[in-house]
Amino acid sequence: MATHPPTPVALSARGLAKRYPSGQAMLEVFSGVDLDIRAGERVALTGESGTGKSTLLHLLGLLDSPSEGRVLIHGAPTSGLEESALAAIRNREIGFVWQMNTLLPEFTALENVMMPLLIRGTPSAPAAAAAAARLDEVGLSARGSHRAGELSGGEQQRVVLARALVSDPSILLADEPTGNLDERTGAAIIDLIEQVHARRGLAVLYVTHNPAFAARAGRLLELRAGRVNQRSSTDPPNPAAPPAPASS
Repeated sequence: MATHPPTPVALSARGLAKRYPSGQAMLEVFSGVDLDIRAGERVALTGESGTGKSTLLHLLGLLDSPSEGRVLIHGAPTSGLEESALAAIRNREIGFVWQMNTLLPEFTALENVMMPLLIRGTPSAPAAAAAAARLDEVGLSARGSHRAGELSGGEQQRVVLARALVSDPSILLADEPTGNLDERTGAAIIDLIEQVHARRGLAVLYVTHNPAFAARAGRLLELRAGRVNQRSSTDPPNPAAPPAPASS
């Protein structure tokens, strides 16, 4: 029987640690984090508040530097790269969806979605065309001329998702993308992320406190006591359980 090669790893961490000065000592948020997110995977990251989930996402998204360890994008290490090189990787490979509204209020939905392409140097006309296509993909083609304050919370988050997709990234990172939404609207955003994931084959990692949303991922990780542990979506959190490897 023919064997198929393993799916390539899109995003990985090796020995990742983050520490901050705290008085005369160093506060360790987590250490020794190893994980792989493969192309086409949809992974949820859970954990109690204050465990460092957002910090980990910032490191994986190349928005912050680890105290130890390294992040690799499609197998290529990113340690030691200049900020301009890291910004180029973020712009082309990684889409971000944050809990808080990150839209620029003075610009329309279309203009907000265009921003990553304009930063890249794409001319205005093709950037606008790509942004319009992404707004259509998230069901907001009729709202492109509206500013953020004229959109509902769910619509604003759809615009944020459209902006994350406009550069055709291979990786989507979402930090509590439903945290400021009611349950019904939040479920619609998770539906949309699942649809985008299936259509584009993205590597998706999203942080959530919602057990129902976490259970919908293909794989579930938990950040606990400074370590990332593999969990089944049916397992309750168990502080006494030994760590399991997060790589696949």
